[in-house]
Amino acid sequence: MNVSRRQFFSILGAGTAAAALPGCICPPKCARARAKIGLQLYSLKDYIKGVGLERGLNNIAAIGYKGVEFFGGSCFGNDPKEVRKWLKDAGLVACGIHVDNRQYGFDTKAWTFNKDEMKKICDFNLTFGNNLIVCPGGGNIPPGAKWSDGQGGDLCKPSQAIDDFTKRLCDLYNEGAEVAANYGCRIGIHNHTWEHGILMMDGETTFWDYFFSHTDQKVVMEQDVGWSTCAGDSIPGVNPMVQYKKYPHRSPTLHAKENGMGKGVVKFDAILGKPGCD
Repeated sequence: MNVSRRQFFSILGAGTAAAALPGCICPPKCARARAKIGLQLYSLKDYIKGVGLERGLNNIAAIGYKGVEFFGGSCFGNDPKEVRKWLKDAGLVACGIHVDNRQYGFDTKAWTFNKDEMKKICDFNLTFGNNLIVCPGGGNIPPGAKWSDGQGGDLCKPSQAIDDFTKRLCDLYNEGAEVAANYGCRIGIHNHTWEHGILMMDGETTFWDYFFSHTDQKVVMEQDVGWSTCAGDSIPGVNPMVQYKKYPHRSPTLHAKENGMGKGVVKFDAILGKPGCD
């Protein structure tokens, strides 16, 4: 599937979501004017560990990025109050963090929600100036599914277990998003390919479509355009632009990168325009 840069930004320009090149972008207010480009710190995790977060942030700002997205539910082990100062000194904003859904307080085995854990993760993030807390898959995968679903070959076989899991997961996210909103935070999910490669029992609805059709607007969508494009190479109808049309006003940030895996990637999502490593 090929998506032109002009087509993609024309969709985003309709007021549905903000756009960014590799990494993430600033909160929704940026989308109403002009999207700003941020960097997902996972891309530089080894470098940051080597030079330290403070120096790393200054160097990231020096090459033109406006924001950074953290990962792993932490700030490389640094005090969030210090991190807030370092971000300010560098002229950067925190535009998100990736967490495992257990850090929301979700237990997808007992199907319980610990609100104290949600308060804890919100308090931690607000301390360094972030209010967007996204789960990139940890704890979201239904039984019988795997990370590689949606990357070619047969799709994951539908099952009642997948349907039941997905429906209960939606309930957790709806309740969790309501609690997070009380603290001024937003939660949601980030995709790879499996979200598009898993079908519900009706044989037509994907996990992704079911999830965003059965969750409140408070539950955000951080679409990885590269992974959606990768899924679209083998799954008819998967198109990142279509997702923004179907679920407007759900996307404060997006990820953009090559649409595949490994150093041999040769296809791209039409936003980056040149090769790189996944």
